[in-house]
Amino acid sequence: MSAHRFEGGCHCGNLSFVFEASAGLDVLGLRADQCSFCRAHAPRTTSDPDGIIRLSVHDPAKLSRYRFAQRTADFLVCAECGVFVGALMRDGAQQWMTVNANAFKPPPPADFPISPVDYDAEDVPSRLARRKARWTPATGLE
Repeated sequence: MSAHRFEGGCHCGNLSFVFEASAGLDVLGLRADQCSFCRAHAPRTTSDPDGIIRLSVHDPAKLSRYRFAQRTADFLVCAECGVFVGALMRDGAQQWMTVNANAFKPPPPADFPISPVDYDAEDVPSRLARRKARWTPATGLE
C-alpha cells in the first residue's frame, strides 16, 4: 500500500476513487487548466505516472462522460450531484486519468498552491503523448 493514498469521489457517493501516489501533493502539485470546461468547474487536478487510480461507479446510468474540443478524453461528471471527478483517456485496454483534488475526502486546503496550465496549442498526437507520460494509470471503468 502506498504511503500517499487519497480517497474521494462525488458528493452523492455514486463515483468514488482511490488514488495511490508515489509522492505527496507537495511534490505532485495541483494544476488549474485554463480551458473553458475547467474554468467553469474550477477543478484543481493532479496526476502521477508512477501511481494508480482505481475508480468505482455504483450506478453507471448516473455517470456522465463528457467530451469536447479534440474529443481525446472523457470528463467524468456525476449526473446525480454534478461533481467533476476527473478526466479519463484510454488507448486500447489502457487508461490514464487526471483527478480533481477538490473531490478528495478531505480536499487539500483552499490556499494550496496551484499552477495554471494551458494546453490549447497542442495537437492531438502531442496531447495524447503528454497524457500518457504524465497522467496516472487507471482501472475500474469499462
